[in-house]
Amino acid sequence: MLALIRGLIDWTIFRMDPSRGAERRRARTRDMIGWNDALGDVLARAVPFFDLDVVKTEFLTPFLQKRDDDGLDVLAAFTDGFVTRHILDAAVIPSGSLEVLDLCVDYVIGDSTFVPGGYRAGEVLGQDMPKLIDALLLVNVEKASGAARFVNGDWSEIGLVMPTLTRLVSATGWSTFVMSRFLLLCQRAEAAYPLDYFIQQVSAVLEKLDNAKGNWVGTSLPARTAAAVQRLADASFPLRLDQAQGLLRILDALIDLGDRRSAALEQTEAFKGVQAGSSIR
Repeated sequence: MLALIRGLIDWTIFRMDPSRGAERRRARTRDMIGWNDALGDVLARAVPFFDLDVVKTEFLTPFLQKRDDDGLDVLAAFTDGFVTRHILDAAVIPSGSLEVLDLCVDYVIGDSTFVPGGYRAGEVLGQDMPKLIDALLLVNVEKASGAARFVNGDWSEIGLVMPTLTRLVSATGWSTFVMSRFLLLCQRAEAAYPLDYFIQQVSAVLEKLDNAKGNWVGTSLPARTAAAVQRLADASFPLRLDQAQGLLRILDALIDLGDRRSAALEQTEAFKGVQAGSSIR
């Protein structure tokens, strides 16, 4: 099986070679419709049967190194299939799964889309990058009652993936697309989302808002973030002092963005008599 997978990868990389000429490349594009998705799915299915080093170096590295649409196409299909099969639907998450996801997170963080000050900084375009980010944020499946976790309505194990989520959101959450999908995750997880991680993640996002062109102007993100703050504050009441202060700093930053709901939330029972301390921004 490993020999077959190696052959499929080698053949695919050869077909992606831009030096093969414009005509042959156009033919390759037509021929490869559907192929990249199928290959990504095969690789995702195969992961639990091979050592982590093999998965990293032979399955993923050839596509992680290709900073183009072809490499992203395979990687997005792989990540979507991997998360669905081995995170959402596996009775036991296979060993090394988080390390595999971390490689995909590294790819996203290193993409030119998230270079501060770059052209269209933070604008997630196309089909493949959104698909990849949705999978990494566990929102690629809306609901599946027969799943093992998360999308079946049981988010009690979400702490398992918090380190991976924190890396992704902290580095790229200033993007309106990433933040929107992150807030969808928080909405679906409801009270099960760990408050301390939420504070850490959102605080990191707000510190980097200047990276986003337009600075969230005209979006619903400040109001949706305030709603998540209220939901988690109510679920965790009474709050520890450090939690209350962390949420107040987030609300202060949202008020600076013009969100009226945040100003009202600061007057609620959860935050009475608490001072936020130093500002996020």
